[in-house]
Amino acid sequence: MNPSRLPYGLLLASTLALPACFGGAAVEEHFYSLAGPRMATERGGGPRLLVSELNAAPGYDSQRLAYRTSAHELRYYLHRQWVADPPRMLGEILIRHLKVSGRFSQVARSDKLRDPDAVLDGTVDAIEEVDLPDGWQARLAMSFQLRKPDTEGVLMRHAFDVSMPCARRHPAEVAKTVSEILTREAERLARKLGDALQRK
Repeated sequence: MNPSRLPYGLLLASTLALPACFGGAAVEEHFYSLAGPRMATERGGGPRLLVSELNAAPGYDSQRLAYRTSAHELRYYLHRQWVADPPRMLGEILIRHLKVSGRFSQVARSDKLRDPDAVLDGTVDAIEEVDLPDGWQARLAMSFQLRKPDTEGVLMRHAFDVSMPCARRHPAEVAKTVSEILTREAERLARKLGDALQRK
């Protein structure tokens, strides 16, 4: 197994039992994270990439896990959450994927990188569980644009919207499957970013 692909966090981050008011039964709060590269050191000699704080499409800026049973209704679990809001969580893991891709000399957020060669802006368009009659799917959709620093000139645009079946009907499997989608799509994104910056 490639050590750069080992998970840096547990899929099921923690389970917290909260006492209910007035002596009722305790309520368990479940928190989920995504698996990603553990290595955080860049391995390439290429350009310096700044990754902006990700935005979120309406409905996907909440820590509560989102799920849908139809195309027209988005619902949320009451006691199952991501460890952080999706833009922050996905942004951190995306940076780790780009760091270990070997295509950049430095990848960081704006507060840790000055004078970058390019800036990557992105939006979380969807991160959700999709309940179907024959099983669950995990869906992750994101869109990106690469631009020159301090300008609006776009060097590249990229987007994906991927759904994959879960091995079983459980939110932990949704987190695991979203992690798999992100790993695959981050590799594609890194290639496209590297090619676009070579042509810059």
